[in-house]
Amino acid sequence: MSVKKIWPFGKSEQHEFEQLVMPHLKRLYKLAFRFAGQRDDAEDLVQDVLLKLYPRLDEMKTVDHLGSWMARVLYRHFIDKLRSNKRSLLQLVDDETILEDYSDNTQSPSNDLDMSILQDRLEYSLSQLNGDQRLLVMLHDVEGYTLQEIHNLHDVSIGTLKSRLNRARSRLREILKTMEPFEADRRVNE
Repeated sequence: MSVKKIWPFGKSEQHEFEQLVMPHLKRLYKLAFRFAGQRDDAEDLVQDVLLKLYPRLDEMKTVDHLGSWMARVLYRHFIDKLRSNKRSLLQLVDDETILEDYSDNTQSPSNDLDMSILQDRLEYSLSQLNGDQRLLVMLHDVEGYTLQEIHNLHDVSIGTLKSRLNRARSRLREILKTMEPFEADRRVNE
């Protein structure tokens, strides 16, 4: 009795797929984490997208900006999952902090406290933005996506994205300004 080959791809196709995907995997996961808000959900989301893309290897080879294209596939898959699960849209701020910890172990406790206060203020300020503004700030300012890449993700013109980003940043400044304990002329400057 012969064994049927279930997986239609060989080692060379697997290697080609890995070569195409690996440079974009970390960024794809970070984006999935921002969308899903939880590590397990982000991992599942990336895995689902990779399984969806694997049979499309030939198409992936012809894509000019593969990272942006894969991010768009991820976004659309995420939205499809949201619609099917009827969950609320984009839970970006959860128990995780917005800023990654870039501090080294040699910093003083006062610097750690300052960083913690800043993170808390930023998290609160971001939570006060509407979902679209928060997503735009997260994609552009936190994750480093260009306006062109965001345009490719959402099919919104770059001019509109610029004005929305400007409004979101202005709103963040307003919120952060209300959190200052003293007015600008009463602050002690170093």
